[in-house]
Amino acid sequence: MPTFRVTLLTTAGARHFELAAGGTLLRAALRAGLPVARSCRGVAVCAACKMRIVDGGENLAPPSPAEAALIAREPLQPNERYACQARVHGPCTVTTGYW
Repeated sequence: MPTFRVTLLTTAGARHFELAAGGTLLRAALRAGLPVARSCRGVAVCAACKMRIVDGGENLAPPSPAEAALIAREPLQPNERYACQARVHGPCTVTTGYW
């Protein structure tokens, strides 16, 4: 299975994590040792895990039905995705407001 580099931008610099195709941004951040706001344990309910996509948004799968329902309830900016649902299919760079 191919892997892709996810770059996570923090105030302390960039962290990189190789993520298997189809893995979520939430998984990449947690595996890289970064905290991610969330209370629903990644089931697209709480809307706390939004991340800003800095680069490579085209390498994320389109929103799943669960993410689309969450977006309908809790809208995102055009460059944002919910980390628990955004599946990686190529290199990308992301950040949050609290890293």
